[in-house]
Amino acid sequence: MILSDEFLHITIELFVVVDPFAAMIMFITFARGETEKERMRLANDATISSFLILLFFAFAGYYILLYFGISIAALEIAGGILILLTSIEMVTEGDKPSGKKGTGVEGSEKRDVGIVPLGTPLLAGPGAISLVILLMHDYNPVLVVLAIVVVSAITFILFLSSFYIYKIIKEKGARALTRVFGILVAGFAVQYILTGALHFFNL
Repeated sequence: MILSDEFLHITIELFVVVDPFAAMIMFITFARGETEKERMRLANDATISSFLILLFFAFAGYYILLYFGISIAALEIAGGILILLTSIEMVTEGDKPSGKKGTGVEGSEKRDVGIVPLGTPLLAGPGAISLVILLMHDYNPVLVVLAIVVVSAITFILFLSSFYIYKIIKEKGARALTRVFGILVAGFAVQYILTGALHFFNL
């Protein structure tokens, strides 16, 4: 396989597993009603944190999992639980998810939702982490790192483009979509948990 084809294969595979479209659902939830500066901060936090996490695990992930005796199945189940907790907040508190609550000037004590759960486990989740570990073993490490850069850049662009959705759905529509999206995110979470359980039992 020539380098260009190999790079394209790695990038597409990583993009599918990272699935930034799914993360956009939650990004819309937390970014609605915020200033453009705050939305940009959320997009930056999510993409930069996921990029750094994937890059870190690409080089050190295998040794970390080996040292601590943590399986990929355990990562998938843990990530699923984190996402499930967030989805419950989206369904029950759709008018104002707790990730947007805060005190101080301009909510300065808000939870860093750009990092958790957007950056991880939604973008840099168990599936993406395990994939980059495997890709580093099977392919040219330089191509894997470049693929991580490309996927992160595309994710950032998708987050920025989602700003226009706010202008269409307005506040009431956003509240309704938050609860609907919460159910979808819960589905992603349960799928993570089920996949982890299947891997654990070698099914």
